[in-house]
Amino acid sequence: MINLTKKIQIWGLTGGIGSGKSIAARFFEEAGISVINLDYLGRAILDSDTSVHKDLRQLFGEEIFLKEKINRQAIREIIFKDSKKRQALEKILHPKIWELFNLKAETKAKEGAKLVLCEAALLIEHNHTKLFPRLIVIMASPEIRRQRVMLRDLMAPELFNDILKSQTSDEIRKSVATHLIWNESNEKELKKSVELLITQWKKDRLI
Repeated sequence: MINLTKKIQIWGLTGGIGSGKSIAARFFEEAGISVINLDYLGRAILDSDTSVHKDLRQLFGEEIFLKEKINRQAIREIIFKDSKKRQALEKILHPKIWELFNLKAETKAKEGAKLVLCEAALLIEHNHTKLFPRLIVIMASPEIRRQRVMLRDLMAPELFNDILKSQTSDEIRKSVATHLIWNESNEKELKKSVELLITQWKKDRLI
């Protein structure tokens, strides 16, 4: 888990599938705030850390490998239908993800960063919200999120429904958020909302 709280502020950034969380993260970075994406770290570990491949073979079988490389899409389809396998995968990956996160946050601190946003889709679902003094949640209605994902990923409706069911409700997101950003328009409006929030943080001397 996070062990750098005395060296740098670390806040959470999350949102459900199709909410625009990653686009918001890009706008935070463009505004000079460091962001570390836990989901990207997990993908990097799957792709490059061969030490986990043995455990993955035992868990999923050979079907998730394509020429010795991990087929992440195959894993995704399995774990959103089988919660036990999803939990087993998390036990394999999460310690490595947090270890890598700490290393990257340590580097950010040495480079002079005062704040890092820890971006991940499932911060709330994994009960990580208590790790962060502040949690930014990107919100949009399920209907808008569905439309975005269908257009962006050409995802099968059944898979989208499985992912949606595996994620927490909007009511819970609202209850744990310290900052809510609604993203039901376009990227220009989302960027404006991010910039307004950063301006407020500076005004309140949070950063």
